[in-house]
Amino acid sequence: MVVTDESELTEKRWRRGSPEEGPPSDGRAARAQRTRRAVAEALLNLIQEGEIRPTSKQIAERAGVSERTIFQHFEDLEVLFAESAKLLGRRLIRKLGHISDQGSFEVRLAAYFDEVIYLLEEMSPVRRASRIHEPFSPSLLEALVSWREESRRGIDRVFASELIGFSEEHRRNVLEALALIATWSSWENMRQNSGFSGERARRVMEMSFRSLLCSVEGEGV
Repeated sequence: MVVTDESELTEKRWRRGSPEEGPPSDGRAARAQRTRRAVAEALLNLIQEGEIRPTSKQIAERAGVSERTIFQHFEDLEVLFAESAKLLGRRLIRKLGHISDQGSFEVRLAAYFDEVIYLLEEMSPVRRASRIHEPFSPSLLEALVSWREESRRGIDRVFASELIGFSEEHRRNVLEALALIATWSSWENMRQNSGFSGERARRVMEMSFRSLLCSVEGEGV
């Protein structure tokens, strides 16, 4: 499905994906995991509702726990923020793993951007908030590196039929260029800084993918 209406960017819902990882068998550990998860989800929900820097009191109220409980499970809000970013990343990456690597190039390209663009819109509130903390948070930087590595692997898998025709060096360069095109930073630059509609920003990304994946080796990259 190609996104043609702006509202579809926020109304589209995931219909694929594996179940969440189960809780530990130990009761105490399972309770601790549930509490950590509830707090991390509370932070995510607040950010997605527009609270760029929610307080520990707001997070505690949303999670249904005390502020003291938050700091029993997380060293500080920076650590909690990193945990929430990882939680969102795991959810989204798990969905991307179900994009098919079968079918024609155009079918795979459309399927890839159906999912990736929803992902980029979904993660936008968290990414905007995380930019405040990233320069000072090794945990957040680690989460970003992990996400980018997963993104490269996803592109490599979905478009293996096109990439296999390149030499190893050219393949690495093209893969790096594609991963750069599909980043949230590229999407944010078009949507917020350049004022592009979702449809126009998608067309630009698709055009770039076609140019790189359907090029003759030696051109461009």
